[in-house]
Formats: sequence, structure tokens, C-alpha cells
Amino acid sequence: MQTREHEAPSRVRYQVLAVACALALLTYVNRLGFGVAAPEIKRSLHLTDEQMGYLASAFLVAYALFQVPGGLLGDRFGGRSLLTVVVIGWALLSGATALGIVLKGEALAFVFLVGLRFVFGLFQAAEFPSLARVMADWMPVRERASAQGTIWTFSRLGGAVVPFLFTGMLHLFGTWTTPFCIMGGLALAWCAGFWPWFRNTPGEMRGVNKGELALIAEGRVVDPAPRGPIPWGRLLRSKDVWSLCLMYACVGFAGNFFTNMMPLYLKDHRHLSDLQFATLSALPLAGGIIACVVGGLFSDWIVRRWGSRKWGRRFNGAVGLALAGAATLVIPQVQPLWLLGFMLAAAFFCTDLNMGPSWAACADVGERFTGTVSGAMNMAGSLAGAAGTAFAGYCFRRQQDQVVFVTYACSYVLAALCWLGVDASRTLAAKPSGVVDEEIPLAVGSLEGNE
Repeated sequence: MQTREHEAPSRVRYQVLAVACALALLTYVNRLGFGVAAPEIKRSLHLTDEQMGYLASAFLVAYALFQVPGGLLGDRFGGRSLLTVVVIGWALLSGATALGIVLKGEALAFVFLVGLRFVFGLFQAAEFPSLARVMADWMPVRERASAQGTIWTFSRLGGAVVPFLFTGMLHLFGTWTTPFCIMGGLALAWCAGFWPWFRNTPGEMRGVNKGELALIAEGRVVDPAPRGPIPWGRLLRSKDVWSLCLMYACVGFAGNFFTNMMPLYLKDHRHLSDLQFATLSALPLAGGIIACVVGGLFSDWIVRRWGSRKWGRRFNGAVGLALAGAATLVIPQVQPLWLLGFMLAAAFFCTDLNMGPSWAACADVGERFTGTVSGAMNMAGSLAGAAGTAFAGYCFRRQQDQVVFVTYACSYVLAALCWLGVDASRTLAAKPSGVVDEEIPLAVGSLEGNE
């Protein structure tokens, strides 16, 4: 008979992961719904491509500015309260998008939408850094990249279904305004279930036994609780933090095309029908669904098999981004519809091989400061993404499509090179229990010995 200290681990952490995945899906349905609706919004409000680029940038600038404050709040207060507040906020703002159509005059509607998208970005900014902190607290080291990859898989699933979902609702209701109210309402329903059930740490959660607590604690810092000041000196001097931020900035500059400007490119520059537009808009996100899981699983496999977090996080991130650059370079050259869809999906697939390892690396480097580190990384990606979308809008208005994709390809290659500066075995917090140097083979070895 097993003693309580050696009982089989419970699986509450997977329930937490499932709830986080549901939120990621709803987040991207609400976020990318605006991009899918962009052609209809543009026509009904008489806006230009350049103005639509500025609307996308308004969200990304706000999203970037609140990343680090949002991460700090997540580290300080935990995910339960913060996630509930921010999701309620952006859900209400998503529904408020519909008010843009009742305003008189194109200038007033544009200013209103700029302000709305900015505040919407502020609320959404704290979400993924807070989720990263939740995963750092709830998932064992050997499952971090897989968990992060799974969360991002569901975000991509939301992006893949929203073109069909939104197009269907557009035909059903005859207007682009009603879908925003429905999508915001689904997020409010998530909050109603999350707040009464979730607790910030495994030790506070009903149903978590000692076996699961011990499994979660293996290979991490002794005390992951949010205590003490942020080590700003170590953070600002950390080569790993700077490399992660620069890598994600380069990815954000190019990758936000798929989530913000691709609908306009396909509809107004490739002149696709509604069905072709919906299909090709969904294909890249569908590729991301597979890539996020594959990237996370492969990263954790390298950590378990070879005992190296450095190469476990670094390898498929760098290789995937280099391949994404090659695929992006040829997108404007291809004409057959099937080949265009394939290249768009291939570019995004290779980009998303990077998602699990990059967010897991934030947890590995940051540990109890995961929210702050991931917020800094996501801030860099969002600021660069704002520049990248504004750049695309400027070039598309002047029919300079080729310039956009060549620049994006170069940005991906630079991102791949930045991974060479990341060593996820170094942490800003205390060393793992029992580990005598900065590499973690002893911690990983202990994990493998328990399998």
C-alpha cells in the first residue's frame, strides 16, 4: 500500500491547463475577430488600408506598454484575481466595438476605434504573462514547454476557427457588429466558472495530493512564492533576458502580419472570394495548432533525453524561425491558390515551433519572476509588432507588397540568431534544490530517475 507521501500524483494540474487553454482560445477569437472583420469595418466606416494598419498598431502598442506591469501584477497577486479582472475588461470592450457603426463621420469613428483598441490591448496585455506564471507554479519543469505549447495551440485554434465563425455570423446576422457582442459574452461566461474554482498555488487547491505537490516541486527553485523585490539589476544585466526580448521582437515584427494584416492582404490585394478568404485565413492558424504542440513536446523531450534546458529550448526555436524566414520570402511570388495557402501555413507553422520553448524559457530563467520576464519578452514582441503592422499598411497602400515580405523574412532570420544568446539553465532566482552548478543535469536526472 502506498503511503500518503508516496501516493500516485493527482492530475489537477491538467484541469488548470485545460481551463488556461479555453481562455487562450477565447482570447484569440476576440482578438483576431477584429482582423477578420477588418474588410467589412473598412468598407462600412470608409477607412483606408493605412488607417486599418494604425488600428492594429493601437492595440499592439497598448498591449506592449502593459506587458511588464501586467507581469509584475501577476507575480505579486497571482492569476486568480488578475485574470478575472482583465478578462471581464476586454470582454466588455469587445462588445463595445459594435458602437463604432453608430457614430457620425469617418473621423469620429476612426478616433473612437483607435481609443477602444488601445484600451482593449491594455486589458489583454496582462493575460499571457499571468498565464505563464500560473504554468510556472503548476507544471513540473519537464512539462513546461509542452504546457505552454498546448496553450498556444488553443490560441491558434481560436484563430483558425474565427474566420469561419465570423463569416457564418456575418451572413446569419447581416452585420459585423453582433459577432463582437457574442464573442465578448463567451469570455464573461469563462470568468463566471473560473473565479469560484481556481486557486493560485497547488497547495491551496482542493484535490491536489502530496504526490502531485512533490512532482510539481521537482527541479525548481526551493521557494517559488511571490516574495521579495524584483531583482532588476540581475534582470537588466541578463544576457538571456535580452536575447529572449530581441528574439521575440523580431518574431513580433514579422509574425503579427498573420494575425492583423493578412485578411486585408488576401481580400484586397489577392482579391479572393469569401470562401477562399476564409479558408486561407484559417490555414496558417491551423498549422500553428500542430506546431505549438510539436514544438513544446520536442523541447521537453530534449530536456528529458539530454539533460540540457539550454538546447532543449534553443534548438527548435532557432531552426523553426530560420525556416519561417525562407517560407515568408516566397509568399508574394506564388500564384496558384493551393501553393499560396501552403506557403502561408508553412511560414506560420515554422514560426510557432518557437512558442512553447520561448515561453518555457521565460519560466526557466525567471522562475518566481516568470510574469515579469515573460511580460518583458512579450512587450518587445508587441512593440515590434506594432511597427511591423504599420509598416505593412504603409507599403500595401503603395502597392509595395514585395518589400513587406522581404523585410519580414530578414526579421525571422535575425530572430533565429538571437536564440544563440539564450541559455535557459541560468535562472534569476535561487538555484534548484540539490543542484551544484548553473547547468541542471542533476535536476533533470532526478526527474528521469523517477519515471
